[in-house]
Amino acid sequence: MPKFAEFHDRPSEIVHETVQISPMVRADTESCARLAAVREDMGLNPWRDHFRRVLETPSQLVLVARLGGHVVGYGKATYLEPSQQGGHGAPDGWYLTGVVVDPTVRRRGVGRQLTQARLDVLGQRGIEQVWCFANARNTVSLELHRRLGFREITRDFAIAGVTFEGGEGVLSCWDNARWTSAGSAHRAVDRPAAGAGVGRGHRPTT
Repeated sequence: MPKFAEFHDRPSEIVHETVQISPMVRADTESCARLAAVREDMGLNPWRDHFRRVLETPSQLVLVARLGGHVVGYGKATYLEPSQQGGHGAPDGWYLTGVVVDPTVRRRGVGRQLTQARLDVLGQRGIEQVWCFANARNTVSLELHRRLGFREITRDFAIAGVTFEGGEGVLSCWDNARWTSAGSAHRAVDRPAAGAGVGRGHRPTT
């Protein structure tokens, strides 16, 4: 079954070069496809199709990281509906759904910056809660998300198409306090536009 790519960056280390993070555009799809194909040990064409579809899907967000003008990583967020896909214990909402970083620039903080940037973008859209899940054994990822404001909610959950090595995952939640004021006159709707496709995992569908 498909598995989301696990994060293995080190949040304490710093990138000395300037990392530029921006939404993925069509010109970035080839670079992202190559990074994903290497990470997942898959062919390139399914990933090309996957990232092209993402550009047309409101329920998907992909940010890319650049160093020296080259794409060296990307981070995804997806609006998931676990309850409608046979899951349990996980709410419908926006989820961080994977970070992939070029092996040549790992352990230099790129993954952390991609994670913070996704939270910033979703927060600016008015999303009040962002969810993520990780293998319970991936302590580096869990600690990174804890430092960014995530709190563990449960380990008793299931999301269709997602498995964890060792059999246990951790579901965590980030609350965007800037958008939870009871006196707010306008609240953004968390759900993406009606009719949008919902990604089910990190691997592309074929």
